[in-house]
Amino acid sequence: MTELCTASTAGGTNVVASATTRFGDWIRVESRTIQLTDDQRMVAHVVRFPAIALVLALDGDRLVLIRQFRYPPQSWLVEAPAGRVEAHEPPERTAARELREETGYAAGKLELIGRLRISPHLSDETTHVYLATDLTPGQPHPDKGELIQPFTVPRNQLRSMVDQQQIIDAKTIAALSLNHLI
Repeated sequence: MTELCTASTAGGTNVVASATTRFGDWIRVESRTIQLTDDQRMVAHVVRFPAIALVLALDGDRLVLIRQFRYPPQSWLVEAPAGRVEAHEPPERTAARELREETGYAAGKLELIGRLRISPHLSDETTHVYLATDLTPGQPHPDKGELIQPFTVPRNQLRSMVDQQQIIDAKTIAALSLNHLI
């Protein structure tokens, strides 16, 4: 479904036309024509995507990670557990939920350590990064359609996993760097 509107102002820029196309329940793409100067216009496309909560879960000196099959690249990627923040759900609750679903671990302590913008040239997505400690193991129960294998890695092997391109997921690498784990 595409919605059209014209002549509005957003953030100090003059939007002279816009269209929104929805993809499913939670992704939409906005295309806007912006009047920059009297004789210059620009078309901008923004993917509107819900926020993500990502968890760096430390079990002693080991980090809990997952191998997840990702359809777009048709490959298994090593990632930190993460998931979409549902409407009206605090990101901290999402982080705790995703950690339990994807790895089976429950966090005794969950601390926000930062926020990331992974693709600001393309999307408005924000990734909320949490550190989980005081972990209690349990059984994972991933969502239907998710192919996930949880595992743990000693902290001192994380840098070499990035260097050897065993970890190539940008949000995971940024989160590891944010928490000085690599």
